[in-house]
Amino acid sequence: MRSLLLLAVLAASPLAMQPDAPPANTGADQWLAHPVDDRTFKNYLTFFTYDRQLRFETKVAGVENEGGLRRERLSFQSTPGVRVTAFFHHASGTADEKPPGLVLLHGGGLTGKENVLRAAELFARAGWSVLSIDLLYFGERTTSLLTTFSEQEKYDKLYNQPSLYLSWITQSVKDVRRGLDFMVQERGIDPRRTGMAGASRGAIVATIAAGVDDRLSPVLLIYGGHGGSTEHGHLPPACPANYIGRIAPRPLLMINGTQDAVILKESRVDPLFRLARQPKQIIWTDGGHMFMNEEHRAAMVQWLREHQK
Repeated sequence: MRSLLLLAVLAASPLAMQPDAPPANTGADQWLAHPVDDRTFKNYLTFFTYDRQLRFETKVAGVENEGGLRRERLSFQSTPGVRVTAFFHHASGTADEKPPGLVLLHGGGLTGKENVLRAAELFARAGWSVLSIDLLYFGERTTSLLTTFSEQEKYDKLYNQPSLYLSWITQSVKDVRRGLDFMVQERGIDPRRTGMAGASRGAIVATIAAGVDDRLSPVLLIYGGHGGSTEHGHLPPACPANYIGRIAPRPLLMINGTQDAVILKESRVDPLFRLARQPKQIIWTDGGHMFMNEEHRAAMVQWLREHQK
């Protein structure tokens, strides 16, 4: 049934006819102007279902204590035969209570979760337990699909391959949802206080994950947007424009750069932010992609504290 539904949905999309051909306007797609309706969106939710009774089969590869923080290197089963590798940072100073938790997603770099290691430490010192997962094809989950991790390769082989990209988004969202379950069931996180944060490509995935799973609150998107500057369209179930408006009434913060040459302000950030509903906020930095100073980091942590349930 799911395969039939997917075919029906994709058949309704103009991209389904020529999935690898860019549309005339590469700066946007039709869903930025007109997101799908509620009925269509409900059909998309079936793509992201998973077996909540599946055993995690957790494996801990090592435990480190550094600078007052305890970090586990571990892996768990997400969907049948698919294992997620991750770091789990235990919240600092919360031994006698259930701490809040964050699922943290990295950008499109070779080292995966290592790219957001400092952010994970920042959040852990501020009182959150943080699960930083490797997205499929990155970090410890690399395959033969990506080898150089250049921007050209990522767009040619993954981001601009609509069917493959949809499959990747689907698995990534399932991994986020299973990661949330893992934190609550295996690491004692407060189930009422479970947020989501993503950086760059991870922020794009986080937009979709938060639109799908209403347990994720608050939602922090760091240098994310509708897509990269050379991205030429998504199949509708993989487009963040169809999800960002579904995050409300949970609080949303976006942090973006006015000089970002990867996630462009006018065509990739502004139109997506307009689709988000209140409560929402955006912080603009003056630098390029992923440029953050101490003031921005402090504002990010303060916002999380103010909006954590």
